[in-house]
Amino acid sequence: MTQPRVAIIGAGPGGLTLASLLQRSNLEYTVFELRPKPNGPAGPSGSLDLHPDSGLLAIEACGLTPEFGRLSIDCSEDLILADKHGRVQHTDEGSGERPEVSRSDLSALLLSSVPEDKIHWEHKLVEVTPVPESGKWNLVFQSGPSQQFDLVIGADGAWSKVRARITDVQPHYSSVNCITLTIPHLSTKYPSLATLVGKGSYQACGDKKAIISQRGSQDSARIYLMLRDESESYLSTEGLTNPDRAALKDRLLTSTFADWSPILKSLVATACDEDIEPTVSSKPLYMLPVGQTWSNVPGLTLLGDAAHLMTPFAGEGVNAAMLDAVELAKCIISGIERSETPSVQKYEKDMFERANEKSEETWRNLGIIFAEDAPKTFVELMKSYGPPPE
Repeated sequence: MTQPRVAIIGAGPGGLTLASLLQRSNLEYTVFELRPKPNGPAGPSGSLDLHPDSGLLAIEACGLTPEFGRLSIDCSEDLILADKHGRVQHTDEGSGERPEVSRSDLSALLLSSVPEDKIHWEHKLVEVTPVPESGKWNLVFQSGPSQQFDLVIGADGAWSKVRARITDVQPHYSSVNCITLTIPHLSTKYPSLATLVGKGSYQACGDKKAIISQRGSQDSARIYLMLRDESESYLSTEGLTNPDRAALKDRLLTSTFADWSPILKSLVATACDEDIEPTVSSKPLYMLPVGQTWSNVPGLTLLGDAAHLMTPFAGEGVNAAMLDAVELAKCIISGIERSETPSVQKYEKDMFERANEKSEETWRNLGIIFAEDAPKTFVELMKSYGPPPE
């Protein structure tokens, strides 16, 4: 049979992993991405750890392990947990099995394995419609002609257009909000803060709040202010969406973190003053229901956040997306090798089981991190993992 036309909507880590795997098997596919094509070196970005049974497995499947090994590792596996007074409660050097990598470096690595002409940048998907009596799907974009495909994979994130054709379930507010800031040149300009947060990840929590730091490229630190509240309008109600950095800093220091330790307030103040982003990112975090499934729709499927959006409190989002891509690629390649239209039902069944387990873990961790006794239970959880095997 003629190879089916495959469309991948979204060029995040999951979509690019799938594209890389299909490329290695010389299969036809097209990636459509809303964002403009990256131009020049990326600035500081957040880091994530890749896990042996998911993210690293995907890197190996894409044939990129040697290149991954040559990436600059700007964030170590070290973890420091502290309370709101800045008192360290737990430290962990990691096992060495979950290397940290910047999100921008990971994207660049995956992009290097996908030919430029396979990705159509600045293509905003508007609608997915069935083509009568053909089994195909028509993709309508905001600009440019519509196109028809045999298999459409939604790797298009939280508000997936493809998911809307499969299920009417939508993400809901997770009860946590995030303000993201960046401090460049941390160790040279602010050595005391560099000592505080260390070379890896740092987290201080209490009062249903958390200050999280991750070291990154260009001697930077990405600072995440995580705030739990049942109201979805919490950020605006509390005056934490103010684009004026001075006003935002004042609100954070005099209200949100008023009784936190001086060194932690200094970290927040410095992040407000030094942030290199043009605007401050302040937003609620959303999630899909734990245990969500859907009935198979021939010719459509999902991976990553589009399939199982979860909060970042287990470090599973990107790893889960990359493993989705590995398993989905196997289904597609197997079907084509048998001269059949690829069936993704087995992929979806297995993915539901994996996603449910990780979503439950993430939801449990959210409750622990923002518990009344935090960081006590969180520290106990981390200590329960014990030292890595020798």
